[in-house]
Amino acid sequence: MENQIEPREQGVLSHLMALERSGMMQPDPHQSERLQMLKVTAMTLRAKRDQLKQQTHTIKILKDKINKDLPLDDDVDAAGFVELQQSLLTAWRMQLKDLQRAHHLTGGYDLVECKEGKSVCVSFHTAFDGVYLDTYNMELDLMRTVQISRHNIPRSFPLESFAKQNLQKDLKGFLQTVSQNLNALAGRRQQITLIKELIGSVEVMESNQLCNILVLMCKAQGETPVAVLCTLEYEDLTRCLPTRVHIESEDETLPESPQWKKNQSLLLESPAHTALLTMRRMGSIV
Repeated sequence: MENQIEPREQGVLSHLMALERSGMMQPDPHQSERLQMLKVTAMTLRAKRDQLKQQTHTIKILKDKINKDLPLDDDVDAAGFVELQQSLLTAWRMQLKDLQRAHHLTGGYDLVECKEGKSVCVSFHTAFDGVYLDTYNMELDLMRTVQISRHNIPRSFPLESFAKQNLQKDLKGFLQTVSQNLNALAGRRQQITLIKELIGSVEVMESNQLCNILVLMCKAQGETPVAVLCTLEYEDLTRCLPTRVHIESEDETLPESPQWKKNQSLLLESPAHTALLTMRRMGSIV
């Protein structure tokens, strides 16, 4: 029996070895085609990667030259400059479209493209206590780097400082900062107007253009009315409320009295005209 099985096993092994050699000699044509396609795709992606690296390097060099006001020497620089302009314009337009969509959610300013997308006009709307106040306009030039070409924002407003901080690296942050500060300025101005209109017994002694310092003179109720100076300081220009209130009087004991400590808190926590009306209603001032 053993002599009969052994030749069969050898025949099966030989047949398997022959099939294996046949498979190695004749690879799957579909697999070969897929491998070839992958190789071509890999070569295309490498070429694209190298091209993008070169373009990025060229644009970086050109942008550095422009920022440093260096001359563009040859045709290569000139061609690259055109490409840089197109790239920057495309990037700014995409960012502006995002800002336009965000405006519908946050408000505060409007954006309108002009000069065929080479610049954008921004309108900043200000309001206080539900009342619309002033509107300020600014045009941004999007060629090369973003620049403010013109505006009607007050000269005392720190616009240049905000531009240096955020205009180039964070356009959205720059616009939000300007909007927030303009709105707070309008709110502080409106409070001064309301004090003059509503409370004739209170005199505005001093106020600067940014309205971040306000000195008010009022008279404390009593048998003999005593003059009181209230100095409101607004260190945070994004707010309509003061960060510090200082009380002075001919009566040196008055600022430390419980009633005027309460009045000081009112001036810190409420708009100035509202606080003064409350103080008059409580009998603290004439």
